[in-house]
Amino acid sequence: MNQLSHTQYRHSTRLFTDQAIDLATLENIIRTASHAPSWENAQPWKVYLATGDTVKQIRTSHEKAVQDKAKSWTEVTPPLAWKPDSQKNIEQWQTALGDFFSSDELQAFHSAGKTLYHAAAIVYITIPKNASAYLAYDAGAFGYGVLLAAKDAGVGTIPAYEMIRYPDEIRAHFDISSDEALLMGIALGYPASSKINDLKTDRRPLKDFLQIKD
Repeated sequence: MNQLSHTQYRHSTRLFTDQAIDLATLENIIRTASHAPSWENAQPWKVYLATGDTVKQIRTSHEKAVQDKAKSWTEVTPPLAWKPDSQKNIEQWQTALGDFFSSDELQAFHSAGKTLYHAAAIVYITIPKNASAYLAYDAGAFGYGVLLAAKDAGVGTIPAYEMIRYPDEIRAHFDISSDEALLMGIALGYPASSKINDLKTDRRPLKDFLQIKD
């Protein structure tokens, strides 16, 4: 499968098996992603990788925080509102979920984040606090590189807000400088055999967002 096919056919995995990912595989995924384009080769991201006992402890801590309805917050402000076109896309996605899943399956879908999707490993990406949006673009390119490299290695992924909404549970395990902000977390693992992983979302036709002048 070529790289374009990986881009088109990768989709988020929301439930992973108990199978661990070999450390060499994880390092190769991150090494490959590090070739993402970057402003003047600044490479402003830093990466923290949770595996083994650490990822299990983070998952347990996260599940308890969710069950206790602990107040969550993020170090990078998430979207607070959407323009009408984007809101329409979200509503279409929500409708597709209802059509694809039964009510019980839909509840399981929305609850999967509570255990961080049972991830075997989590990649956390930071950028400098108060960074320019250009740095977020660079870090996003790196993050997408992680998704594609993982796909190439047969590893499932999901980047999600859920991963970083309790920053203290992450900082408790890593020496993350106070001048760094947790931008995104990416869960990795081998996909479980479950309908929750069969969902594949559509994308807008080009005419809805592409303007060409010849």
